[in-house]
Amino acid sequence: MYIADAHCDALLQLWSDDTKDFETDPVVNGDALKKGDVNAQVFAVFDPVYERRDDGFSIILRQLDVFHEKVRTHSRITYAPGEPLRTESRKTRAILALEGADAVSDDWMRWRLLKRLGIESVGLTWNEGNSLAAGCFEQKANGLSNKGEAVVDWLKAEGMILDGAHLNEQSFYEALERCGTFFVSHANARGVHDHVRNLTDEQLRMVKEKNGLIGMTFFSSFINGEKEAGFADLARHIDEVSSRIGPEYIGFGSDFDGIAFPVKRLEGPHRLPALLDWLLTRYKEEDVKRWAGENFRTFYNRHIEKNKTAIQRGRLQ
Repeated sequence: MYIADAHCDALLQLWSDDTKDFETDPVVNGDALKKGDVNAQVFAVFDPVYERRDDGFSIILRQLDVFHEKVRTHSRITYAPGEPLRTESRKTRAILALEGADAVSDDWMRWRLLKRLGIESVGLTWNEGNSLAAGCFEQKANGLSNKGEAVVDWLKAEGMILDGAHLNEQSFYEALERCGTFFVSHANARGVHDHVRNLTDEQLRMVKEKNGLIGMTFFSSFINGEKEAGFADLARHIDEVSSRIGPEYIGFGSDFDGIAFPVKRLEGPHRLPALLDWLLTRYKEEDVKRWAGENFRTFYNRHIEKNKTAIQRGRLQ
């Protein structure tokens, strides 16, 4: 079964403590990816804006350096930005994403550099508002700024994916209408649990209209508002999204290494087989395969095929 995870924060953990090693230290590590038989893993580059530092772009570059020094070189990892995801690999294909772009703003030299260093997907904000857009903790704020509109236009022209996971609703709608490829890397359904990081019925509908994808996240606080959630609690979100827009728009976006309270018995990628076994006893095998990773692979490969000329433009060869 093809398995993909649309979001983790392992690079934040490796950057925060340079004594950590990718073999065993973050939750998402080489050994855990092997045990979980994960075929594709998105690694987020995240400037921790909640620390209110003034060296955000340096942090982004340092996390990219950590990726290329510690993660890309690991025997479990393959890395081929802009190339389709294939089923035959028994390794884990690494994909780089930027979570929060305030430190980049509308500095086009910085954007070109990030693309050359392998960033394929971009979220404009974390939970906060910034120079580009309003985050989900600012629901009464405006949407995209003029700079934000220019950045979304640039991302579209360059064949990069826009991630709506942390946007407030107005920014979400404006970005989705304006961008090229759109998905939500890690969020759940607000119809099951009313949290600002979860998606409304209208947001779900618009993701479908855009032919996007939603990565179900494993953070208990987003699933049921508690410190503990189980497989059945997560499944309620899968049921809700599937009933609203169909099973073909669902994937996984664990948020491992970025969450304090993961789903019980789902503490890392090595436990994904247990989740899949549980799902297989309750759902059609075809749907479980979709959610495990086939939907993500289809979404990503469709994006690559549609944007291959723009994707290759400016890439380091």
